[in-house]
This record gives sequence, C-alpha cells and structure tokens, in this order.
Amino acid sequence: MCFSERRARAGRRQEPHGGAHGGAAAAAAAIAAVLALWTEAPATAAPLDEPFVGGMSFTGPTAANLGAVYWNPAALGLVRGFQLMVAASARQSTVDVSRLPINQANGMPGGTMTFPTAHASDMGWPSPFGPRSFIALSTDFGGDRFTIGFATYMPYVQQITFPLAPNHDEPTRYHALALDLRNLELVPALSIRFGGDFRVGFAPGFLFSTGRLSFAEDLALDGGSGSAGLGSPCPPATMCGAENPAAAARYDISSGNGLGDAKFSVTLGAGLYYRRRAFEAGLAYQSHPLGSDVSGVEVAGQNTTVTLPPRDPIGGGGLLTCPNGQTDRCIFGDVSYRLPDVWIAGATWHLGPGLELSAMVRWLWFHVHDRIDVRLSGPTLDADNHDIPQHVVLYRGFKDVWDTRVRISYWWRERIRIGGMLRLETSAVDASAVNAAAVDGFKIEPVALIEIRIIRQIWLGGGYGITFMPAVDVTNSAFDPKAATDCADSGNNLTSTACQARDAGRARPTAAGHYTARTQDFGMTLTFKF
Repeated sequence: MCFSERRARAGRRQEPHGGAHGGAAAAAAAIAAVLALWTEAPATAAPLDEPFVGGMSFTGPTAANLGAVYWNPAALGLVRGFQLMVAASARQSTVDVSRLPINQANGMPGGTMTFPTAHASDMGWPSPFGPRSFIALSTDFGGDRFTIGFATYMPYVQQITFPLAPNHDEPTRYHALALDLRNLELVPALSIRFGGDFRVGFAPGFLFSTGRLSFAEDLALDGGSGSAGLGSPCPPATMCGAENPAAAARYDISSGNGLGDAKFSVTLGAGLYYRRRAFEAGLAYQSHPLGSDVSGVEVAGQNTTVTLPPRDPIGGGGLLTCPNGQTDRCIFGDVSYRLPDVWIAGATWHLGPGLELSAMVRWLWFHVHDRIDVRLSGPTLDADNHDIPQHVVLYRGFKDVWDTRVRISYWWRERIRIGGMLRLETSAVDASAVNAAAVDGFKIEPVALIEIRIIRQIWLGGGYGITFMPAVDVTNSAFDPKAATDCADSGNNLTSTACQARDAGRARPTAAGHYTARTQDFGMTLTFKF
C-alpha cells in the first residue's frame, strides 16, 4: 500500500478535531473564503490547452487525488472516503507582437510601412465554473471496490485581448483583436477495482462551448488587384494601400458565457491503473467532442456585430444595421473548430518512506485543429450592398503537442508534502504559422508544490510555476496577402493555388515578425476529507 493511501485510510479513522460540527463549519468557511476571492478578467493564453486541470497540485494518472477525473478516472479509486476538492489557478501572461515592415503596394514583408509593438498583458483570475477553476467530489461508499465522482472544469480555453486603437489600425487586427474560447466540461466518473490493485475507470463528459472572436477583414484584398471590394475602383499599383484600416470591416462574434448560451457536445474517457509493490502505472484516453452539429465544437454568436469600413460609401465606419428600419438584431454568427483526442500515461516509484518520483506524458492530437470556421447569416447580409464576406476561415495549422512532466515529492510527518516538477512542452504551432491569435513555442516550466494538513479534514495546497519560452521569429509567414488578390484575379478558380490558400484561411495579411510570451502560474487547492 502506498504511503499516501495509508495516510488517507488512517486519517479517516481518527476523530475530527473540534467535532463534526466544528469541522463542517470550518469547511464551509473555507469554501466561502475561496469563492469570495474569485473574480473574472481576460487572460492571455495560447494555444487552446489548459495544462493544470485539477489545479496546481499533486495530480497525475497515478495520484490519489480528485484531479483523477481528468488525468485518469481509474485512479479515482485511490481516493478514500468522501472528499470535496476546490482548486483555483491564476495566470499572469504577457504577449508582445513586433511585426516586420511591409511593402504598402502588395502587403508583403520588406517595405517601409512599419507597425508599433502590440502588447497584451493580463492577469487572469479564476471564476466559479470558468477558466482555471476545478470543483470535484467523490465517495467510495465505505469500501474499496467502487468509487464514483463528479467534476467540472475547462480543459480547453484560450483568451487573449489586444488594446484597441481609436483609428482602427491595430497591428494585430487581421488575426486577433480579442479571442475568448471556452469549453466547460461536466464529468461523472466511475472507478472499479478488479482484484488486487488493478482498476478500470470511465468518465463520459458533457461539453458546453461558448466564446467570443473579434478581428478585422481586409475587403480590399478580396476585391482583387483592380478594386477595393467596396464598389469603387482604385489604382492597381496600390491596392488602395495594403492593410488600410479604411478598407477593413470589423467582426465581433460573441455567444455570451452563460450555460444557456452554450452549444452542447459529449466526450468519452476511460483509464487503467495498476500497482505492484512500490510501482504504480496509469493510462488514460479522452475523446474529441462527439454529437455536435459540426465536426468539433460550435459557438453560436447571437451577439454579433459588423463594423463597416470607413471607405464604405453607405454608412462607412458605422455598424451594419437591420434593413427597413428594424430594431432587432439581424446578424448572427457561427464559429466552429475542432478539439483533440488526448492520451495520458504515467508511472510513480516509491523510492522510500514518503519519497515519490513520478513521470507522466500527455499526447494531444492538435493536428486536427487546422482552422476556425466563421459564418454570418441574417436578413441584413442577404440584402447587403457592402460586400461583407459571410464566410471567413482563420488558419490555425496546429500540430500535436507532447507535454512531459517529472515530479519528485516528499511527505514530512504525514502532515506536509513538498514537491518540485519540471514540465516540458512542444509547440502546438509551427514557426511559420505563429500569429497574434496563436503565439507558441517550445516551453520549459519549473513548478514548486506544497500541501499542508490544516486539520484532519482539511488540506491546503499551493503551487507556483514560471514558463520559459524562447522568442519566435517569423520570416516566412504561412499567411500570404497576395493569395487573396491572385484568387480574385483568377475569377475565383478553386483549382488555383491562390484560391486553395484562401479556402484554408492563409490568404490574409502576413504575420511575419518577432513574438515573445511570458507566463506565470499560481494555484491554490482546498481538499476536504471525511
């Protein structure tokens, strides 16, 4: 029997300090204190993965921790008695985007048109049932054969916001002004022991997707080399000026963040756990979302607006409004994208009394997340004379991610557990595809962890990590503004290379430049054991 499980079982037999009523009151007060501290603010995070599901604690595919609902549902059987876990993490993030100068005639790098550095810096706090929060409970019914649990968390979330400029010439506008993609998961879990120390777990999930996406669309590019796409000709040599904010429409697609605003899908999860003497091993799988109306997840943007380009001859610079004097909202947006399958494997060695060494790896199949598909509809667009594109594809081009962690921990007198972890993660984005909406690279993150028993029933944990990511220099960007004009000039010949690039979402202003990202993670966990 592992040291932590012996401690849990022994602790359950002891009488609570101050009696049952005192322990319950302390637990209620602690929960109230944590919830009182939770507020919500925008945060910077890329790409879409949340690396600390279950909080910054001693989680993993072999850990006797309620985070097992995500990491390995089979390991949920190691959690003894009735337990309630509340975890909150905060993230301080900074992203800087310094674009290379471009040629104003064709929008390609190498000219004299320069851009100021775009700076996004946010402190992201957790919120109940929002990003970076985790709430779970479980019971073993007083035995060791069956354990059931329930948890809610956001395994996939991305948030980044760049400051808006009064003249609408933000350097990042064609790739991201604001991005807030959320996927809340409600997960019941079951762990069954099949003789000895072999366990099997199941964890179906109910996924609720919401989000907001704000960016600019260059209508001059869509019009070809001889037209601004605005109903008025312009000199072919200047294309009305590359990246001219006067020729760009602004899309703001939002669903709202309430449960009633979300689109629904399901996931399937399963896991295996085995222990032999001082060695433990775990393996888990989580499926991509299933059962939605699209291939992936969908965001229903009932709160959608389109701001017309200032050059537009009809209502330039204002919001696209309803026809015939209607006052109801007449533009609806729909956003869809794909999420990965995830494999998690890990092992723990008990090197001595209280001393544990754990290694784990997550394999995220992000190669399926190749685009964000944006569609607009409504009577306003059907009667539109503004040439507003109703279908826009934003290229992502993600690749698989390997997240590897090594952790060593030590129990001191069964009251304090300290640990250190090193996390290595490959980039989800190829260097050529890096842009303001997806700043990523190879990352190294050392993490310090601690867990303290306050009283027999209450454990308090904390963690801190800082991520080191080398700067990314993009010189050969996957985004090519000439592809849009070449496709239009070809008569939208879908077999042409230019039109294929447009359909993939790469016919957008270039993202060549210098990118840096800095992240610090803070976490606190409260666990109540009865």
